[in-house]
Amino acid sequence: MTTKSYLIFTDLDGTLIDHKNYSLGTNDKLIKKLIKNKHQVIINSSKTYIEIHKLIKKLDLKDMPFSSENGAFIFFPKKIFRKTSESLSHEKYWKIQLAKFSSKQWYQFLKYQQKNFQFEIVADLPRSTIKKITNLKNVTGMLDRMASQLIIWKDSKIKFKIFQKTLKTQMNGTINEGGRFMQISSPCNKRIASRMIIHKYKLLCNDKLESKIIALGDSRNDKSMLNFSNYPCVIKNPHAVAPKIISTKKNIYKSTKKSPQGWREAINYLNQVLPRKIL
Repeated sequence: MTTKSYLIFTDLDGTLIDHKNYSLGTNDKLIKKLIKNKHQVIINSSKTYIEIHKLIKKLDLKDMPFSSENGAFIFFPKKIFRKTSESLSHEKYWKIQLAKFSSKQWYQFLKYQQKNFQFEIVADLPRSTIKKITNLKNVTGMLDRMASQLIIWKDSKIKFKIFQKTLKTQMNGTINEGGRFMQISSPCNKRIASRMIIHKYKLLCNDKLESKIIALGDSRNDKSMLNFSNYPCVIKNPHAVAPKIISTKKNIYKSTKKSPQGWREAINYLNQVLPRKIL
């Protein structure tokens, strides 16, 4: 990186790509421009490693880190980043696990809790049902989770509060609500993952980074990442509950269009208001 780079954290479904058909629109071309101008586009998503890695190849983001399962794991490309004491080798990446329990452990816990609460574990649903809910042709990638499980809540709001308390008391677990499912995992979120990624970048090339952080998201599980950033961009999504941004936060942008056009709209806006153009 020869010029100062902005770190641009982005969610995927409903933000960078269409919520229903997963289209990138022309955002792939926009990302190429950002990369050409030495900026770092960092995926921070609830999707799995397999799902994100497939998109990484398509968008040529192989030299940039990314976070999966709502901050449960971070993957740093070996080509760019050094191994640290907390990292393990995973294909062409150094993997850092921020979540304590594995997906298998969460599955066992949730199976037991189904005796007391009404919810469906997505992994137990027929593939045809999952495909209908997600509009995905292949759901193998989304089910190959490392440290979380997805559920669909079927019980009352009162029981949900009891479930949250049970989750916290017995497993110190958290719930991240996405556009389609609730993710159950150990305490982790996109803010924690963003902070660690920023820390690693500073160790690598602090003098070549812009101090202001950019984040783009559309739903409640993006709230922590957006509120952590200096330039939070909320992408319009009629299918999700919009994240609440701190009232005192400055430089907030809310797109008028949904993804993928909303992502382009936000990037074009940032190009006009940032101290240095990014396109």
